[in-house]
Amino acid sequence: MYRCHDIVEPLYVKNAYVQLIILRSLNFIVINVLTAHLDRYIRIVKISNYFVSSKMFFAVLLTLFVGTVFAAATLPSYFPRCYQDDANVNECILKAANSLNQYVRKGIPEIGLSSLDPYNAPNFTITLESSITNISATAENFTIYGLYNYQFNKVDFRPKDAVFGGQVTFPDSAITTNVEMTGHLVNIPIGGWGSGTTQNGNLVCDFLVNNWSATKSCRDIKAQVTCKLDDIEVKLEGIADGVNPLLKASSKLIATEVSPAFSNIFQAFLERFLSRMCRKYPYDTLFPKSS
Repeated sequence: MYRCHDIVEPLYVKNAYVQLIILRSLNFIVINVLTAHLDRYIRIVKISNYFVSSKMFFAVLLTLFVGTVFAAATLPSYFPRCYQDDANVNECILKAANSLNQYVRKGIPEIGLSSLDPYNAPNFTITLESSITNISATAENFTIYGLYNYQFNKVDFRPKDAVFGGQVTFPDSAITTNVEMTGHLVNIPIGGWGSGTTQNGNLVCDFLVNNWSATKSCRDIKAQVTCKLDDIEVKLEGIADGVNPLLKASSKLIATEVSPAFSNIFQAFLERFLSRMCRKYPYDTLFPKSS
């Protein structure tokens, strides 16, 4: 342990009272210099009327300093830059987003994005009610494949209005899940635990974030997401005999029924992702005001 009294030892002051005065004077100087510049980062702890100073203290101080210097982390070199004052900023963002598929597949840790190959969604419960179905289903280990193969169709970026929106298509995603179902499909009762797989048709999602740059807290970022699935092929095992042919015959109806579930999944994903990115990068770093 390296304490402040180690600093005064080379002075060879033999008088204990003088040593105490020097010790306290040095402590006073060190504490005031540090707190004058770093008081918002450092809490000085007073123990038995002495301020503790050690190698650990300076290691923490160095860590805080380095963390502060690099807090505004640098975006990856392959990350495209689009500027707020560019008249073609929407086209720039559209092109940029569609150029990152393979990076998104592996994940981009610099912006807080985990790998989307696959994406593991939180557990959820869904109710399907229609002219032929009345089913309640709870999904666990809900895993979506192929999301990295997205295609942005349009972007609506209006920085002065704090608006960021657009539309994205997932053309060939698939799902595996464990599922508990109760209810009936047509006249076939369905109940119990089993497994399910799906092959999805085109999934088109519209999204809108209208408070990103204006929010005071990154946790306050809210997204609106509406997804529409045009078709879905569902196969269930272990739940009911003879149900898969009916599911296939009702695929488009089922796609309509499950579309809100995709909306909720992607809304939660988008809000978490934007909150992480917001904490790491200032808005004007992601979208510089000018070149």
